Amino acid sequence: MMSFPSKDTNSQTLFKWPWRRESPLSAQLLIDIPPEIELSDYRRLPSSGSESPSRLLDGEGVKEEPIPDLDIFFERLYEYFCTKGLRCIITKWIIEILNVLFTVCCIGFFFLYVDWNAIGHLKCGVEALESGEKPCDLMAAIKHNPLVPFTFPKMVTVGSMIILVTYGLINFLKFFVQLKSTLNARDFYYNSLKITDLEIQTISWPRIIEKVVLLQKSKKLCVVRDLSEHDIIMRIMRKENYLIGMVNKGIISFPIRPWLPGAGPTVKSHVHDRRNHVILPKALEWTLNWCIFQSMFDSKFCVRKDFLASPAALKKRLVFVGIAMLILSPCLVIFPLVYLILRHAEEIYNHPSTASSRRWSNLSRWIFREYNEVDHFFRHRMNNSAVHSLNYLKQFPTPLISIIAKFVSFVSGGLAGALIIMGFLGESILEGHIFGRNLFWYTIVFGTIAAISRKVVADELQVIDPEGAMCLVVQQTHYMPKRWRGKESNELVRKEFETLFQYTIVMLLEEMASIFITPYLLIFEVPKRVDDILHFISDFTIYVDGVGDVCSLSLFDFRRHGNRNYGSPFDAPKNLRSSQGKMEKSFLR
Repeated sequence: MMSFPSKDTNSQTLFKWPWRRESPLSAQLLIDIPPEIELSDYRRLPSSGSESPSRLLDGEGVKEEPIPDLDIFFERLYEYFCTKGLRCIITKWIIEILNVLFTVCCIGFFFLYVDWNAIGHLKCGVEALESGEKPCDLMAAIKHNPLVPFTFPKMVTVGSMIILVTYGLINFLKFFVQLKSTLNARDFYYNSLKITDLEIQTISWPRIIEKVVLLQKSKKLCVVRDLSEHDIIMRIMRKENYLIGMVNKGIISFPIRPWLPGAGPTVKSHVHDRRNHVILPKALEWTLNWCIFQSMFDSKFCVRKDFLASPAALKKRLVFVGIAMLILSPCLVIFPLVYLILRHAEEIYNHPSTASSRRWSNLSRWIFREYNEVDHFFRHRMNNSAVHSLNYLKQFPTPLISIIAKFVSFVSGGLAGALIIMGFLGESILEGHIFGRNLFWYTIVFGTIAAISRKVVADELQVIDPEGAMCLVVQQTHYMPKRWRGKESNELVRKEFETLFQYTIVMLLEEMASIFITPYLLIFEVPKRVDDILHFISDFTIYVDGVGDVCSLSLFDFRRHGNRNYGSPFDAPKNLRSSQGKMEKSFLR
């Protein structure tokens, strides 16, 4: 028999904040009732003259001082588990710094020092001998004064290098700032949980949380009360749960064109009864996280009243960040471009079929992720769903394209094979030229075309069963909109599914395009949704003793947010339910 959490009005108090002036939101506000115990008092024990939690100071002193910031403590605890020990954390930090330095050097060398025009006119090997020129000297293509003349492209390149160096310095200093809390987490693992770095390689996260909860019988972590597993996870995912809820309720949706890079599935809008497209590229996710989630909480882990009472201030912040991104966008777009080359060029060169592989988009990760689902569990679930998702898209064969692809594969593969055989007969043969290109170049081109075209050819043994394939996908993603049900073989469903499960190369290009799209959204579209964002935070925030303000959907309050269609014992108003039964699905997980 399934048990549901009950609503305890003594320990969990729903609250909303009065607005400073009249606004459309004022009708939904309640009286501000501050919590009796301030979470900021964790850094010291209550004095003898102050009120203290029952059973805490009953004639005895507490031997160990409570942890000042439990949010940071549990985040470091989880980070330490995911990274698998202190040595791995330090090594990862060093590697990240080296990656930044290597990327800066690559940007400077290839965009400033290399004269690509001179390289295009260089003649080497047999070509140089045939033309009677001396063998090529690649150093001739290196500029000695790369910044002269200082043109706009060079200014953009230098700007991108400065931004990347600044990012590297911030990460460098951030490591030392976080080092103390990381060492505290290590000491906690060693001395309190009795888990060494060797054991952390194989122990499971639920087992660690179980040990933390049991430890509270002998060591007080929280002054207010002993924390449950649920409380700890809500602290770790305090901000993430809000973003999951906003995506689920369609708050992060805008009236944009479906062809816009990154545009995802449609959701029903309250304005003009139209459907908007959900869109959340990484650039927009980072800016929303900085503008909203990093600014909405105070030192007591409560939503700041002035944050909710000042929609105009949030709009100004979004517009300001959008303008700043627009100015810096030419510099920022170089990062994903260089990353694409450094990370995938060799892979695509040696395995051309990689270009036609698929991955889940950034938007899909926030659509599929469930409340209180920590990152490594979610990634495991998404990895398991990839094979079934590929199989579902194979249920839509394109016979005409497949026939053409077979011919292209046969011709290009045959030519590449013939050239390879010629290479076996005599390596120097491949140095011969046809139409200004040597046979090595043609071998690479034909081989690449053959590999890509073979991926397009439909599997002749494929059994067409889109309903069954989608069923296997849903078992992992837990996502099945009503408009998809019974229409698994529909072309519109396939197209919408493809916006979430994209070709790797398309996804990388869309992330590059999002550098320019995000400023437009921040300046013109997101400010229009500020009232909806603040409405959501106001309606879906609940105070929990010992935890602070959390998204009430992550608390699994079925009386307030339940939907009987998904097994809840209560039926809440439609505007307070989660979409597609996400809260109920998260509870079952």
